[in-house]
Amino acid sequence: MMNFEKIEQLIKLVKDNDMKKFKYKDYEQEIEFDFTNKEVNKSVGNVTNDHPSIDTSQNENQQQTTSDENVNYVKAPMVGTFFLQDEKELTNPLINVGDEIKKGETIGYIEAMKVLNEVTSDVDGVVDDILVTHGENVEYDQSIIKIK
Repeated sequence: MMNFEKIEQLIKLVKDNDMKKFKYKDYEQEIEFDFTNKEVNKSVGNVTNDHPSIDTSQNENQQQTTSDENVNYVKAPMVGTFFLQDEKELTNPLINVGDEIKKGETIGYIEAMKVLNEVTSDVDGVVDDILVTHGENVEYDQSIIKIK
């Protein structure tokens, strides 16, 4: 079994290098860190002799707020850099808060491997909030637009 002092050293090394996820596995043990949760309060759980792990999953409050019936989210279909228009300098965004959008309408772009990929809405509604800024990196399945 890996001792807790070594786990603490590993956590510090992962955080100091701004890594969001880390996984190590050998024949005897496995450890995984996930620091993608934006909450300051991290939880520790599921540490066993065979497979020690530290899990920082989303807390229940975040999950409950996304279950509102009238709210939908457009999520990033891939990892990359999100843009509100097809140019790096923001002058004329495709959408603004308060705009009415239709299913299938292009709401932005994600640049991945030097290619701009269209991001389309999968629902009709009104843009309630734009959750990421123009030029911000996004993860796969990250909510980028809130629609009511």
